[in-house]
Amino acid sequence: MPEIAAAFVGTVRRHTTPACALLVLGAAWWWQLAALHEARELWWLALTAFSVLTGFAALGWLRPARVGITAPQAMMLLGTLGMLAGLSLDVQRAGLDTIVSMCAQHAPEFLAVARIHLEWLPAMHLGMFAGGLGALAWLRRARPGCRRQFCARVLQNVTCSGWMIVGMFAGVVLYYRLAAWFGGAGVPAMLGGMIGGMVWGMVLSVSIYRVALRLRVVA
Repeated sequence: MPEIAAAFVGTVRRHTTPACALLVLGAAWWWQLAALHEARELWWLALTAFSVLTGFAALGWLRPARVGITAPQAMMLLGTLGMLAGLSLDVQRAGLDTIVSMCAQHAPEFLAVARIHLEWLPAMHLGMFAGGLGALAWLRRARPGCRRQFCARVLQNVTCSGWMIVGMFAGVVLYYRLAAWFGGAGVPAMLGGMIGGMVWGMVLSVSIYRVALRLRVVA
């Protein structure tokens, strides 16, 4: 058994990008399936899979994993778990259907959707930030060399979390615009927009960091 466990851990370490992507997607699907009301809403699960998997593929291209998990992957994984843990607390105050209804009324307006999310889902956003900071502590402990790199910088960590939140808002707005064509703008659509948008918010954050780093080197 120890040999099997060691082999499994070794395989995961060599394939962190697909492993993290599947864990994030599995967490998203768990919530989406629990909120599913009709068969046509399965479309949102497929779109969520596309946005999450392509987003992680982009992260893998931007920050290839040499050995073990990268900082963006760790932030995405723990940030998603923290986000969903916080969401489970927020829904006790107001059900997801109520929040979805409010978002649907203001979906074309980015700032209006952002205000509703921050007002009605505070624990969700705090949980995502906490997950990101947890990734910082984890990587510093697991990878001593990380102390001199991107993953050891608190300001960069907070900036990435900020872009992930912006991505969440943008994802919800985008999914609700698509819902005007395909219908079914319910809880699965909002959850898919949040998770997919969060992944691509991280992609944008890493892209900006890589460009800034390259310009600094050139200068």
